[in-house]
Amino acid sequence: MIVCKFGGSSLADEGQIGKVKKIIESNADRKLIVVSAPGKRSSDDIKITDLLYACARTAADGGSIQKVFNRIRERYLGISGSLAGELDEIEHNIAAGYGADYAASRGEYLSAKMLSVYFNAGFIDAAEVIRLTADGRVDPRSYELVKERTAGDGRYIIPGFYGTDPSGAVRTFSRGGSDITGAIAARAVHADLYENWTDVPGLLMADPRIFDNPPVVREITYREIRELACAGANVFHEEAIAPVKDAGIPINIRSTNDPEQKGTLITSSRSAADVPVAGISGKKGYTAVRLEKFMLNRYDSFHSGVLKTLHGMNVEPGFILYGNDSVVFLIEAEKLKEIPDFRDKLLSCPGAPDRVDLEPGIAVIGIVGEGMRAEYSNAGTITAAVFSRLHEHRINPRYTSFGGSDSMLLIGLQEPDFSKALEAVYSVLKK
Repeated sequence: MIVCKFGGSSLADEGQIGKVKKIIESNADRKLIVVSAPGKRSSDDIKITDLLYACARTAADGGSIQKVFNRIRERYLGISGSLAGELDEIEHNIAAGYGADYAASRGEYLSAKMLSVYFNAGFIDAAEVIRLTADGRVDPRSYELVKERTAGDGRYIIPGFYGTDPSGAVRTFSRGGSDITGAIAARAVHADLYENWTDVPGLLMADPRIFDNPPVVREITYREIRELACAGANVFHEEAIAPVKDAGIPINIRSTNDPEQKGTLITSSRSAADVPVAGISGKKGYTAVRLEKFMLNRYDSFHSGVLKTLHGMNVEPGFILYGNDSVVFLIEAEKLKEIPDFRDKLLSCPGAPDRVDLEPGIAVIGIVGEGMRAEYSNAGTITAAVFSRLHEHRINPRYTSFGGSDSMLLIGLQEPDFSKALEAVYSVLKK
């Protein structure tokens, strides 16, 4: 059993849908298909989901959605005339104030309806099988519901991106959430493989917007994906990893436009002997928050009090670095702008620190690979070469971390050095 998820670029127009049909029909094991809403047909086009969100905003403001919705109508009817009745009902509901989640979900819903006819497959509404808890998490009942509905012969198509909350209302995942639906479906049916089809040949070692033609990573682990995402890489929806990771189901990221390529395989483990580093990623916009307290480890309430206070302010640290009498949290600066009394709240939290200092303008670079532990223990290898190259460019790291995660070396530095440092690190790794 193979579960396939096709992204918006794979379903942008009739030509792309034809490619999807060939991919599905080329392997009889591809029996459960999850689909996104149609994406852009060209660089100046607008995604269906964005048009639906625009309709929801207009309706909430009391305006007419007809002009914008007609663009949606034309896109779908240009591929399949069977959706006219569905489109009428959806336009009426959005105009009646059904809300942004309902509106946004209709892109995937219409895609699945349309393709179930085109592929001669059974349609399963995600609202009937994907259950979400009150705080937006996946309800485990979803797995049984999906399994029950897909028990028969033939193929099935499920729209991605949404489910229903305990009240029965439609709720969407975050953008890119069709990946989550695909992972839920894969776990539910105990799939042998979860294929994620998109417009790229696989995951790349570095950001192609910064570096020319970075190589495709042929194999990477769940842990490496998570580390790269934490360090800023837009590699794969993090919440889509958990369902398949727990079940040990590999993910294969492949290109709809070049299906002969093997893409990237995401697995539980891999041999790192030949490829110790899987990738590099980086991100600007952090503030380093340093808390000092003499002999802080003697105070039971210090760590829990600080974290509870941060969570109470809806602040989640990106990274945490520890010293004997201090701890540094790297926190996205945008979050702190909304909390003018941030320092005062930390100073008065349980286990109160003696001092709180904030250093804005911090960037991070993460070098990620299952082979980093072995590399780090040997002089003259990747880690030594990275720091040597940074020294050559007169870049002094402000923060470093290795050991808490033995698959990532984290380097924190001042933002003006970020681009130069990223290029310096990549010049070592690409060899």
